[in-house]
Amino acid sequence: MTETLRNNPDGLDLQKNQRQEVSERIWVMFESEEMAKAYFAESMWSDLHEEWRKTRLKEDWTYEPRMKKSKDAEWTERHGTDDVDIANTPFAELPSNWKYENLEAAKVAIDLVFDKVIAWEEITDEMIDEMAAVVHEKWLERNTWVFDKDYGNPTLAQEYAKLPEDEKEKDRVQVRQAIAKIKAGR
Repeated sequence: MTETLRNNPDGLDLQKNQRQEVSERIWVMFESEEMAKAYFAESMWSDLHEEWRKTRLKEDWTYEPRMKKSKDAEWTERHGTDDVDIANTPFAELPSNWKYENLEAAKVAIDLVFDKVIAWEEITDEMIDEMAAVVHEKWLERNTWVFDKDYGNPTLAQEYAKLPEDEKEKDRVQVRQAIAKIKAGR
């Protein structure tokens, strides 16, 4: 198809018109950019958790535990504790505060890529890395526990450029997932 478009300037116009039609359909479906972004973020939040869990998968098909505290009173009452192993807990069974964290992460990623994907702009690896740095910065703002001298994690409590490669990749994954969600919906 690319070769056809190069040899046919009218084909380029057709492609541009198709892109315009897709963009118009998105606005008809959602009525506003904010509604579209909310839709994409909500369709992505569980995916982020499940993708993160994969990084903790062990050979025996369990996950390396990651203990956190629940702030969800109903969840705590049902489970008899406010301790939750978020790695060994599927998204649907997470306390509301940890579901919310995934939704906020999805919103950040969607906001970063939305205009570029809707406009059919090419998003380079360098751009993904720049956006991943913002994802990490916003994560640090929401997760101040990471700076706690007793409970925190000094590996994560630093700017993106200083993170180990595996931690950077977790942020890049969020950006890539946002791109894929919007592309699938456009």
